Amino acid sequence: MRIQHFKVYNQIHTWTGIIAGLFLFICFIGGALTMFKTPLNQWALQADASLAPIAEEKYDDLIQQVLQQHPEAAAEMTVYLPRAQPQHAPVSWVIENHETHATTIWHATLNDNNELVTAQASVSAVGDFIDDLHRTAGIPGGDGHDAVGTYVMGIVAGLYFLALVSGLIIFLPSWFKDLFSVRRGKNRKRFWVDFHNVLGISALPFHIVIALTTMVFAFHDLFYGSLQALVYKDTPMFNAPPAGTARQITELASINELTQSIQTLEPEFKPAVITFRGLNSPRASAIFGGEMEGHWIRGPDYAFVVSNPYTTQPGYTAMLPNQPGSMGKFVNGFFALHFGGFGGDTIRWVYFGLGVSGALLFLSGNILWIETRRRRQKQNEIPVEQKKSCVTMARLTVGVALGTLMGLALSLLIVKWLPHSQVDIAWWQNFAYYSGFLVCIGWAFICPPLHAAKQQLLVLCVLTSVLTVSSVGLGRLSTISLVFAFVALIITAGLLATLGWVKKREKTLEKDSAWI
Repeated sequence: MRIQHFKVYNQIHTWTGIIAGLFLFICFIGGALTMFKTPLNQWALQADASLAPIAEEKYDDLIQQVLQQHPEAAAEMTVYLPRAQPQHAPVSWVIENHETHATTIWHATLNDNNELVTAQASVSAVGDFIDDLHRTAGIPGGDGHDAVGTYVMGIVAGLYFLALVSGLIIFLPSWFKDLFSVRRGKNRKRFWVDFHNVLGISALPFHIVIALTTMVFAFHDLFYGSLQALVYKDTPMFNAPPAGTARQITELASINELTQSIQTLEPEFKPAVITFRGLNSPRASAIFGGEMEGHWIRGPDYAFVVSNPYTTQPGYTAMLPNQPGSMGKFVNGFFALHFGGFGGDTIRWVYFGLGVSGALLFLSGNILWIETRRRRQKQNEIPVEQKKSCVTMARLTVGVALGTLMGLALSLLIVKWLPHSQVDIAWWQNFAYYSGFLVCIGWAFICPPLHAAKQQLLVLCVLTSVLTVSSVGLGRLSTISLVFAFVALIITAGLLATLGWVKKREKTLEKDSAWI
């Protein structure tokens, strides 16, 4: 490769990586945890926030009683079948105050006499909170597909893809010589280059998939809008099922009938969650989420199909993995590759590891940039003042990386400690995360970066140790809580090892380093 071409690709890789790196660190840490979003929600459930489960044959009676005594639930109601996890109650629905837009979650079950029992639900859904963090990097503003952070991360994903391609081009000339080699010694830059390359090359297909799918997810509304305006014009892009007539609630088909109609199309479909919408309207629908182990599915946990809750006629079936149509299979593949929605728990753990290694990839890239740009006077040993940009990046690297971990640890502790029925737990878990995140950034700008890193790592070790104990000491002991405690213990050990490495590294730093 010509030297001028190498320099161009190196500049592209450097600046796209630096701009995107801190955002991607947050998203990859969140994404790693999101692989276990459902178990995290289950882990966070408190006993007084749950209602008793019921036998599957009682669900039809429960649904009818809820709709008769609480007709507002007909707008949207979620049914959690015994297979669903987490299952805080068999049925739940949300009521919105149209003046304040505040929402209240209600859930319901049947007692031993088959009488309806309802209560307001206080569920943290911490797994969903971490998923939002993963999609938006914690950038506030907007909601759902229109969240500001989602659009920002779409742009960041484009820079991420450029960084991947340019980095691969840079690495190609020394592919066989440097593949998976990490050389340690006095040359710290060489070590960070090797470490960065190993992380990137070993998971390159994963990173390319994540970059491309993130761009599609972030801008798919714009893609569809452009296609509608430029290609389809007055022709509907998607053919909605014809509207029927509004039916009486008592005419709802049974869950067994609805399930059988779906299983004629997909015999392996095992329903877990049903969302009923617009039951009083001509366009009533039932969205089934079901397990299909070993298949490429649309969501992280479930395949989906839309059915008519009165006629049992399946409507939109393109989200089922074995239905004809190449476009549906292509879209399902996009979702499955991003979410790890194939291969069960084994793939989820693989994706968890890839998410953590991805976060380390971006962290090592920042450290490499800082180490490369140290201003030194080669002709003598006189210390010089480092560039402000270099010092600022060192502070941001410490603050954002450890702030993300600190915020998540505080949020999980708040969810485990505070009584959900007595406080607005969703507000508190948000407050805990952003407080920890912002305090760590401020801390890194007040103290020298390396000192801030040592102090924050020590605090994090304490928090993750408390999380380990809390996981098995508070609430119901279960397989999920034991696994969570084990993972928290491993993280604590990793943090302690990092703290030891930082202390050792501090002794060898030059006086003009950007870290001190």
